[in-house]
Amino acid sequence: MKKRVLSYVLTAALAAALLAGCGSNSNGSDAVTAPAAESSDKGDADAGGSQTAAESDSADVQQADPFGKSDPPVEISVVQSVTVGADQEDRSENNNFLQFVEDTYGIKITHKWITTPEQYDQKIALSLATDDLADVMVVDMVTMEQMIEAEQAMDITDVWNEYADDLTKSLIAPEGTTGLEMATRDGRIYGIPMTTPVYETMHGLFLREDWREKLGLPEPNSFEEFEKILYAFVEQDPDGNGVDDTYGIGLNKDLYGDGYEITSIANMMHAYPNAWVKNDEGRVVYGSVQPEMKPVLETLAKWYADGLIDPEFTVKNTDKEAELVLKEQMGAFFGVQWAQFMSNAVVDLYINNPESDWNVYKIPSVDEQPAKPIVYDNTRQFMVVTAGCEHPEAAVRLLDIMHKLGAGNCTDVLPTVDDFNEVWKDWSWMPVRPESIHGNIPKWVAVFEALEKDDPSLVSYNYNALALYNTQKEMADHPEYRTSDGNRAEKEESAQEFIKGQWGTRFSGHIFGMATELADKDLLTYDQCGAIVTDTMVDSLAQLEKMELETFTRIITGDASVDEFDTFVENWNRMGGSQITEEINEFYGIK
Repeated sequence: MKKRVLSYVLTAALAAALLAGCGSNSNGSDAVTAPAAESSDKGDADAGGSQTAAESDSADVQQADPFGKSDPPVEISVVQSVTVGADQEDRSENNNFLQFVEDTYGIKITHKWITTPEQYDQKIALSLATDDLADVMVVDMVTMEQMIEAEQAMDITDVWNEYADDLTKSLIAPEGTTGLEMATRDGRIYGIPMTTPVYETMHGLFLREDWREKLGLPEPNSFEEFEKILYAFVEQDPDGNGVDDTYGIGLNKDLYGDGYEITSIANMMHAYPNAWVKNDEGRVVYGSVQPEMKPVLETLAKWYADGLIDPEFTVKNTDKEAELVLKEQMGAFFGVQWAQFMSNAVVDLYINNPESDWNVYKIPSVDEQPAKPIVYDNTRQFMVVTAGCEHPEAAVRLLDIMHKLGAGNCTDVLPTVDDFNEVWKDWSWMPVRPESIHGNIPKWVAVFEALEKDDPSLVSYNYNALALYNTQKEMADHPEYRTSDGNRAEKEESAQEFIKGQWGTRFSGHIFGMATELADKDLLTYDQCGAIVTDTMVDSLAQLEKMELETFTRIITGDASVDEFDTFVENWNRMGGSQITEEINEFYGIK
């Protein structure tokens, strides 16, 4: 039996803070993503989802057709938070998407209540306290636990196995991820993760390509080649201004996060700071206190002493550090697929200097073993079907429908792009809207293949994918749009808007392709913490994180010896880290 170690006494404020994740991972939840996505019904979905104990027993379950029409219509009630400004129409009612679902699939969605995001958690708590529940509710993990304990959450194992189609499973719960596992108790599923796709959290190496080519350096396919590039960017005046004013690699004051971070540097050396990973014995351990982290800090300290790292990084957040890119004083940084948009630095540089060029690469390895970048399950909310719901299958079917429209073959139900746009424009008003409905990774894979073969039919199954293909094709055919004087007046307010949407977004597509390739080769490392909050985390996590940041920063800047890492590990274990490790392993039933 999986033992639950979540604290039931968390206050709402503390829960919100802690549910930002074990450590301080914040990869991709606020990402600037491409338009909605693709993963068609023609083979993209056959990767399947991560298998729970419940699913492993479902071989005999007959797969239902989630796309048939219920006649008469079935009705499910929902709750929802909406932000409606003075200039924004309230489309929670008279909603094209909701009407399409009712007319086409026979599912009528009604609102039990609607409130603002600020009042949502309070309204949820009141609903639970009075047992006045909607059929479907989106809640955080702590609230889901409380609902399971109070028998307010329905066991939807059989419904999920029968009605969730392959596309939904592949996008909500891909192999190796923990979201569905977090909602599983004793082999039974009580919630569906509102997933931010795990593979989209993979980081890449952003490199000033024109500098590399100018200096005659090879692509960074190994750690040695990458390090050589960094030293050359500092020592060989890549910008040609005769001034010693360039740095090799950018870092931010918090060391981790979505960009300008040390996580990827550590991953090159097979270390996994700020993440909980499985070791060779199958136990979950915290990467920041593993022996592999010490040589990483030693390397960073050397780079800092040699001038490869901005000496002022200790007081700069990611956006401030990104300004060095725009000033043409930074040659490389690591980050998530949207890191190029930090301070809009890479994009604005294209406008200021049309000769500049950036590229993205996979993270190289320090030895003959390939690097296995970390990816995170940033699931923070779960769709719960409440006890007593008459039509729980409608909730799962709703997920199927949204994924089909956003990422699958939608042309059979919406024959024209105009039809699609009329429906899809209201998707963000849906009460259940996991980020996975965009299917960004398979969409970009299809778009790149279509561009390479000059064949739009490869993306014609989904209008979002086709729209992305068209804009990328136009950009490729008109490189002059990259400059500020590109002639876009007839179609865009400015060339800059087009550049931001396309020259920047293309990096997201490249990193998505890398993530797909690495996943297929089993070369990704999966964080095992997700939204788990243990009792000792409540008391100790903030203090442990503060100690880690201070210690690692002092070692990097040379204010402390690298041997202080050993003392840090001892203190981390003594101050609650060892107990947190036991609690996380207990959650997974690991001895």
